[in-house]
Amino acid sequence: MGTDEVRSFVAITLAGDGRTAVEALLKRLQAEATGIAWTKPENLHITLKFLGLVTPERLEALGTSLAAVAAGQTAFALDVRGIGGFPSLARPRAFWVGVESPSLGSLAAAVDAACASHGFLRETRPFRAHVTLGRVRRSAARGRGRPAPLPLDALVEEGDAVFGRSPADALTLFRSDLGPGGARHSPLGSWSFDQERDQ
Repeated sequence: MGTDEVRSFVAITLAGDGRTAVEALLKRLQAEATGIAWTKPENLHITLKFLGLVTPERLEALGTSLAAVAAGQTAFALDVRGIGGFPSLARPRAFWVGVESPSLGSLAAAVDAACASHGFLRETRPFRAHVTLGRVRRSAARGRGRPAPLPLDALVEEGDAVFGRSPADALTLFRSDLGPGGARHSPLGSWSFDQERDQ
C-alpha cells in the first residue's frame, strides 16, 4: 500500500434489488438536477466508520480486528427506504437514502469499538445509517449557481419510498482517493459475515 497515509473508511456495500432501485433513482436525479455532485453508482455504500488519513501499517493492524468483528456477525438484510437531506430537505447540503435493520446499530458499535482499540476516536454522535446520493456543490450552497431545477418537491413526495433490500454480508475497508472527477473508492480488505442468516 505504500508509505503515505490513506484516506479510509469501513462500510457495507449496497447490493441486491435495493442497489438496483437506488441506481435508477440516481440516474433520474442526475438528469433533472444541476449543482449537485452525485455519487457514482459504484460508490454506493453504508459507512460504519470514517477513519480519515491513516498509515498503511495501522490499517493492516485494524484489518485483523475487523475480521474478528465480521466473524462474529451473522449476515442480515437491510431495508432500503426513505429519502432525506442533511441537515434537512428544506436546506440540504447532502441527499441520502435510508437503510434500516435491527442488526445495524450493534454492528456499527462493534466496528467503532474495534477501531477504538487501535487508537481511533470513538463516535460521539448517534449512528444514522444512510447511503449518500449526492452533495450540493459549494458554489451552489453559497447561492452562486443554485442547484435548480432540483426536484425537492418530488423528493419530499418520495420521502417514504421503498427501494427494496440489500444483503449485508461483509465488512469492507476502503481507501478513498479524491480527484476532480469525484472520489474513487478501492477495497483494501473485505471480511465475510457468518452466512447462516434469517432474512
